[in-house]
Order: sequence, then C-alpha cells, then structure tokens
Amino acid sequence: MFGSVGFPELMLIFIVVILIFGPKKLPDFAKMLGKAIREFKKTVNDAKSTIEEEIEDIDITKDLKEIDKNIKEIINIDEEEKFK
Repeated sequence: MFGSVGFPELMLIFIVVILIFGPKKLPDFAKMLGKAIREFKKTVNDAKSTIEEEIEDIDITKDLKEIDKNIKEIINIDEEEKFK
C-alpha cells in the first residue's frame, strides 16, 4: 500500500499521533491531513497537465518543421521542372 510501510508501522504512527495531539484533536488533525493530501494531489495533477501540454507543443513544432521542409522540397522540384 505505502511501499515498505506495513500495518505495524502504521499502528506505531497512529499511536504517536494520538500521544502528540491527543484524542480530542485527532479529528481536526485528520481534516487538516485530508486537505493537505487533496492540495498535494491537485498540485501534482496541475503540474502533470502542464508538462503534457508542453510535450504536445514540442511534438507539434517538430511536425511543423517537417511539413515546412517537405513544402520547400516540393517548391524546389517545381522550380527545377520549369527550367527544363
């Protein structure tokens, strides 16, 4: 689930959290943790979207350069045929 963190480790973390924050503050801590996780996921998804958009832009630029090269070759071939 969390890589190398197993059930015993999670229980230890839970006990430490209860000792530090106390049972009355535990719901507030859980809400805060949930908000933090949601914000982190949102940030990661936004970054992922931005990276994917940039990659698409790079691919389009490469394709446009290839099309431009092909058009120039066609124009050169047409000009050579006019002189024949």
